Amino acid sequence: MSELATNPDEERAQAQRKHILGVNGHPPFLELLREILQDEHFNVTTTNYVPQTFDLITALKPNLIIVDLVVYQLAGWELLERLHQDVVTCAIPLLLTSTNATLLERARDEAARYGDHPVLVSPFELTDLLQAIESLIGKA
Repeated sequence: MSELATNPDEERAQAQRKHILGVNGHPPFLELLREILQDEHFNVTTTNYVPQTFDLITALKPNLIIVDLVVYQLAGWELLERLHQDVVTCAIPLLLTSTNATLLERARDEAARYGDHPVLVSPFELTDLLQAIESLIGKA
């Protein structure tokens, strides 16, 4: 019977990695985001907009949350507002993305309600994503 050996040093390094949570309604984007950020040595969790998203965030306590805003979907806006107003989550850095630049402008215009967060218009360059992440939480 063969068992996989675990390396305590690898486990320790994995546990010390910064954790990023991606919230997006498009599963292929979430998978790509996960692959890219894991390759950059981040721990990554992804989720669609679901009622339990806020509970997931409070349980995971990620170092950064990447939230996608979509036209005609209130879930992202409601999540932003709740994250901004809750004492447990208001200090977690957010990076907002959207294919719609107008939505990102709206988020900036309503910073008192949603918080003041950096934005990336999709599609964006990988280097822009990594630079934004580094400016918010440093390198992996």
